[in-house]
Amino acid sequence: MTMEKPKLSSETERELVHTRQITCRAFRLKNGWLEIEATLTDEKGQQVAFRSRPPVQAGSRMHSMSLLLTIDTDFLIQDVRATTLTAPWTMCGGTDEAYRKLIGLRIGPGFTRQMKKLLGGVEGCTHVTELVAQAANTYMQASWPDRIARQMAVSADPRQWPDQSAVGFINHCHAWRQDGTTLVQEYPELVAPKK
Repeated sequence: MTMEKPKLSSETERELVHTRQITCRAFRLKNGWLEIEATLTDEKGQQVAFRSRPPVQAGSRMHSMSLLLTIDTDFLIQDVRATTLTAPWTMCGGTDEAYRKLIGLRIGPGFTRQMKKLLGGVEGCTHVTELVAQAANTYMQASWPDRIARQMAVSADPRQWPDQSAVGFINHCHAWRQDGTTLVQEYPELVAPKK
């Protein structure tokens, strides 16, 4: 389904002041694990003045961070590498090593809460923590075809799947609601009986 883009103001009516780009890419390793590479950049379209340091010039990056998560086939984080490449303050990269605290956490229910407990507030960087959430979502998207294929190898009927988390998205999205047509089309066995 294609949606129509919203009508933008003409270029004469607006001026670019900021561009944030977040890119996440998933790579399969030879052992079957996934490596998620996430980057965040903030480029200023206008000069940003500071009181205690030189300004960030228009066209320059205010932030540039990268994150590499290695995640096994059971959703477990095996390795983490965070790198602050560009930031407005020299101390910004001081939290990069702290992201290794994520090693051993499982991506799934409660992950965001655990991550914020370990790296929230002054323990982490707002932007790198945002990348962790994006990387976790990318892992779920990248691993989903493999997870579904493993379940389908057990049974075509999703009620017989040993890993019910493979259909854990039901009722967590408008399109995948319990009474929606998507579920009827894709997994009719999981549609709630009519009352």
